Amino acid sequence: MNVFQQTFNLGPTLAANHTFNFTLPFDAQLIHVSACNSTANVGTLKIGSTSDDDYYLAAENFGASGTPVVVSTPAGFDGVGAGGAYPHILKSSVVSVLVTDHASHMANVCVILTWTFG
Repeated sequence: MNVFQQTFNLGPTLAANHTFNFTLPFDAQLIHVSACNSTANVGTLKIGSTSDDDYYLAAENFGASGTPVVVSTPAGFDGVGAGGAYPHILKSSVVSVLVTDHASHMANVCVILTWTFG
């Protein structure tokens, strides 16, 4: 299995929400998400498209105090475009990763996406 990872690091302390939009150069399947921050303040993570921000992953709470939250089973991908299966995303589709900050602010946010080719 050919696997690659994509990392998003934000810090030290967030003052706003963040959105990352990108396209993949080939078809890929999202099989694992890890999301963490260094405070006890828990924001949310969504993964979707520019037209539906939680198309693949509905609002998942971040891990707190350095302990990651992990989505690694098909059922964990609960967006309408995943339907309880690992999302298969076609080449050139726009993927959005949305980090919604906590009112008291998260710090040292890290999101890791693990993908397979094809």
